[in-house]
Amino acid sequence: MAKQIPVTVVYKSSNVKCEAACGLDWSSAETVTVIRQRVNGRFGNSVMLEILDLSTVDKRVPELEERVRRSNLSLPLLLVNNEVRISGEFDARQLMDAIEVEKEIFPIS
Repeated sequence: MAKQIPVTVVYKSSNVKCEAACGLDWSSAETVTVIRQRVNGRFGNSVMLEILDLSTVDKRVPELEERVRRSNLSLPLLLVNNEVRISGEFDARQLMDAIEVEKEIFPIS
């Protein structure tokens, strides 16, 4: 099996307080399903997409919350290969573009 590029969307559902169009709702199962379909359709198995809610119990949450605080980052975050690529609201096109750039710079064999 070929190596996969890890792509993680980090958000905090307890912080979602938007009443207008504020970007993608990462807590929505429908949004996540559509994004997964688009990523899989374009990149196949070369990308491992994970959606991580900092409001849940996960061993990585404290480390990620500290990283957000220390670097004064805005949520949601897009991490590609564990590197912050976008801090703050982003759409599906920006997510896809960030993955594409990563694949071009660091091709997977």
